[in-house]
Amino acid sequence: MKGLRTVHAIFKKGVLIFADPALVPQDGTEVVVTYFEALQAEAPRGGDPLRTLRGRGKGERLVEKLLQARREDREHDERSYRYLRP
Repeated sequence: MKGLRTVHAIFKKGVLIFADPALVPQDGTEVVVTYFEALQAEAPRGGDPLRTLRGRGKGERLVEKLLQARREDREHDERSYRYLRP
């Protein structure tokens, strides 16, 4: 088995164009081509995105968690304010 070589090339109009002509494989050389597929833009799905998310957090008691976090923040702020006050 001969040594493996990595070469930069561009596929254009059905032909591989090599960046360095000295590295062009000879006739009959077996090559493996690896390439990045162009990402296709997703077609926007119909419907309102807010309506789609509606009800996703059901049963997670998110309002209670938010209010608890606000209480903790307020208590933290009050403690640090008392510490700074002369």
